[in-house]
Amino acid sequence: MGQGVDTATQPAGRSASAGRSLSANMPIWVLAGAFFGILTGLILGGRAAFFQPIGIAYSMMLESVIYPYILSSVIVGLGALAPARAWRLFQASWVVYLCLWIAVFATIYLLAAAIPPTPPPIEVTASAGGATLALLRALIPENITAALGHNLVPAIVVFALAFGLALQRISAKASLLEAMEAIRHASLLIWTWVVYLAPLGVFALFASTAGTIAPRMADTLAVYLGLYLIGCFALAFILLPLALSAIAPASARELLAELQPAFVLALVTTLPTTALPLIQGVAERMMLKVGQKSDDGSGASEEAKDITRATISLAYVFASLGNYFTALFVLYAAHHYRVTLDAFQTLLLPVMTLLSCSGSPSTTIEAVKFMSQWLGMPDSTVPLYIEAMTVTRYGQVALSVAAYAVAAIAVPLVYFRRTSWRPARAIAALVIGLLLFAGASLGLRLLSARLFPPPSEASLLAERLDPALTATVDAVTTERTPQSLAPIAGPATLDGIRARGVIRVGYGRDIVPFSYANAKGDLVGFDVSYAYKLAQDLHVRLELVPIDWDSVVAELGTHRFDIVMAGAYVTSARLQDVEVTDSYFESPMALLARTEKAQRYLSYEAIADDPALTLGVLNAAVLLPLARQLFPKARIVTFDSYDDLLRHPEIDAAFWSLAQARAWASAHPGYSAVHPAGIGAPFIFAYLLPPDAEGLTRFVDLWLSLQARNGFRDAQIAYWIEGEPRASWTPRWNLIDNVIRPALGF
Repeated sequence: MGQGVDTATQPAGRSASAGRSLSANMPIWVLAGAFFGILTGLILGGRAAFFQPIGIAYSMMLESVIYPYILSSVIVGLGALAPARAWRLFQASWVVYLCLWIAVFATIYLLAAAIPPTPPPIEVTASAGGATLALLRALIPENITAALGHNLVPAIVVFALAFGLALQRISAKASLLEAMEAIRHASLLIWTWVVYLAPLGVFALFASTAGTIAPRMADTLAVYLGLYLIGCFALAFILLPLALSAIAPASARELLAELQPAFVLALVTTLPTTALPLIQGVAERMMLKVGQKSDDGSGASEEAKDITRATISLAYVFASLGNYFTALFVLYAAHHYRVTLDAFQTLLLPVMTLLSCSGSPSTTIEAVKFMSQWLGMPDSTVPLYIEAMTVTRYGQVALSVAAYAVAAIAVPLVYFRRTSWRPARAIAALVIGLLLFAGASLGLRLLSARLFPPPSEASLLAERLDPALTATVDAVTTERTPQSLAPIAGPATLDGIRARGVIRVGYGRDIVPFSYANAKGDLVGFDVSYAYKLAQDLHVRLELVPIDWDSVVAELGTHRFDIVMAGAYVTSARLQDVEVTDSYFESPMALLARTEKAQRYLSYEAIADDPALTLGVLNAAVLLPLARQLFPKARIVTFDSYDDLLRHPEIDAAFWSLAQARAWASAHPGYSAVHPAGIGAPFIFAYLLPPDAEGLTRFVDLWLSLQARNGFRDAQIAYWIEGEPRASWTPRWNLIDNVIRPALGF
């Protein structure tokens, strides 16, 4: 455990001995904790969530001193240097960091070649400008206290760099540097205490992960995970050590042996920062090997310690190569969500990644959020990244630790001109990398037709209702016309529905994705799910009857329906004639257009008065007059179904809501939903009830708010609107429930 203490304060022999003690003992205990944690998770399954707070507490304790350590290390490392020495350090550093950046982004683009070209986009939306402001706030330390409180590592580092450089120009700085050095030593001492708890903390982390997390490994996500791990582990354990051995006084095998404790601790805690003190010890021992000794020969020279300390602090900022693999996820997500990157965005991606991905692995979550906004990707991009991160985090951590080590060793060697150039090893690293990554990309690309199947034209028709709803509700769907139905006897109240034991719900035909028939002919959709849920909660039977939009208000007035759940827009006429619930969903106004023409319609102002525009509109009471108002000079072509759009090549675009246009486009390759900027207020969706059903309407409003709070609404939006797979409610496999209990007959 001794290597957790700052090596700068110890003799060289003691530091080395402590490193060997940790290498011999702590990894064994930590790996044992990881093994028994995985075993416990497999045995207990979801019950292992009990250990999650313990693991989280351990991770929080490790991270609690990282920011004080980084802040004080950067300030002391740079502030203690004379300007001339700092300039010399910069001259020695920039080539190393540039080579690391070139290596990682070349690897990413080579691996990304395995991903076929992005399919045509389903949705085209004008990019928002808020993402740039978010990046600036993450980079510029407007308030260092707020940056520390919100874990804005780039802003913290920018502040420390500026402060350290400014201190170089100040003569009366000894007391401040002494205080910052004391903070650094105290942070390391606390870190040492926490590391003693590593076996317990790792056990808890692995037990809760193995027992509760089931990342989706199927289809294209598995390809992305494979590419990610191949790239990270090959760079971390083969290519970077081999390249470093080309200038360092050690072979790749010897370097990996020296760095074993750092790799083990970082991987089992998934925190690369925990390896920084250990890497610093390795770097100082390398300085001893090349003759940078103190006057008494007991350790590295003070200048070597200063340069090593400054380098290890800066490496955390500029060499978190594992974080930069976020760019590979962005390239994969572009294919997954059918978002086409232009040449400028592709070239700018490495720059944006470097600016937004400094620091701990968790900072990449905010980076993905920023880049998804920048590139116009859906909100589900971040959850997909977090899901994959349960696996990719290990490659991410390993690569960052290897890169920290390369910088911490290579920069001082260049600074002191102690490099031992062995070109054969550098060439070997380059050739192995090209063969490995290019071969993996080429092999996967040849299998791309199988690994990346083209979008299914019938994807929308494959959706089905949640079995958890259909299994508990006695439902019947009728094709009778509303006029043939007898009016519902009794008052339009909650008590009346419960007394009859049935609720009659009006639905709309072909109102994707709210109510429509799937490939099997079953009635499905967002609103149909809500209808089943309402019947389930009321413990009544469900009767689903199609509506006629031209007579729906009159039919509600004669009590032929209890409620209409049919993707109905809120209009002033409906607010006056019937009872209308609170909004349960809203969607911007949009256009449906051929994908190759979609970019033309991103600005409402540019097309509103275009007399050459031929606009298709559903012949409906709401859409047709609104389209004429919004596009007064356009030629309007009406149709009875959006499927008729395929038979009207003269139509430039069709008017609809964005959610509905996106759902239709997902089942019709070659078309995209377009959201023109500035087109106006969104469509507001609500359910319609009889005009004298005030009490029932109030109940439904309260019920809708409950569905928004309990997660039901979010689940329906994810499945029906955003096209995400439905979460499985099957309990996670575990030994107790799947092996032991059946064997004992329980």
